[in-house]
Amino acid sequence: MKKNKRKSFFNNIRFKYKVSILNENTLEETFHIRLSRLNVFLLSCSFLAICFIVNSLLIIKTPLKQFLPGYQNTNVREEIIHSAMLVDSLDNTIKKQEEYILVLRNIISGEITITENSSMDTIALQEREKINLKKSKLEEDFCENFEQEEQYNLSILSTPKTQKTIVFMRPVKGVVISKFNRYDTHYGINLSTTPNENIVSVLDGTVIFTGYTIEEGYVIVIQHENEYNSVYKNNSSILKTAGLQVKAGEAIAISGNTGKAGTVKHLHFELWEKGKPLNPEEYILFNSNE
Repeated sequence: MKKNKRKSFFNNIRFKYKVSILNENTLEETFHIRLSRLNVFLLSCSFLAICFIVNSLLIIKTPLKQFLPGYQNTNVREEIIHSAMLVDSLDNTIKKQEEYILVLRNIISGEITITENSSMDTIALQEREKINLKKSKLEEDFCENFEQEEQYNLSILSTPKTQKTIVFMRPVKGVVISKFNRYDTHYGINLSTTPNENIVSVLDGTVIFTGYTIEEGYVIVIQHENEYNSVYKNNSSILKTAGLQVKAGEAIAISGNTGKAGTVKHLHFELWEKGKPLNPEEYILFNSNE
């Protein structure tokens, strides 16, 4: 009895049915297909399997996986935090660079002013320091006795450490026709030159600015070690571009008179250290005979 039921079940699922499509007007059969219940079941399973595979590939191979709950693990969170820290660091660096560029722009345009009160305060502090550091009679006697006792002691005859000496080159051959005067906002010197004379870098460095202003003509600024900056104004042309490395004595510009400072061919040269103007004649020997 059971065998008969099994046979009848397998026969039923394998029994094929004919599905026909007829023309409504002529009742002519245009298409037909024979399917059994087993065929319908297998086709349905195959279709579902294909849909599952396609959806899985779409999720795995496309950004859709980012929307799955629980996909973003701790590593992704650490990467986000690290990226946020980098952005903050870059923002601070950009702000510092903007402030540095603003100082250089003020140097080039001559807008930096130095008040006399600050220098007078510095002189007063230096005089007060001399008074406070004056030795008493007991200190002078002690130092004299100590020096007499130790003058033949070989342990104190060690050679002092030599400091690196920076030697500046002349930017151009010429005569100083206008001197440095910080109180008159003249933060450099003017050197009379012959036409089309080569302007050279006073030290090794990097060109950080080149441009043209109505007042100062063609301008080039070079950054050197120990936070020195040299500024060359009133040139007829520039030979270097920003970002290039230059050597001491290398030609960087051609002398001229493109600004409104006068009619005599001259170079306006400035020397700065840590944002403060220096007198170039205290660092460079300008020989008027050449």
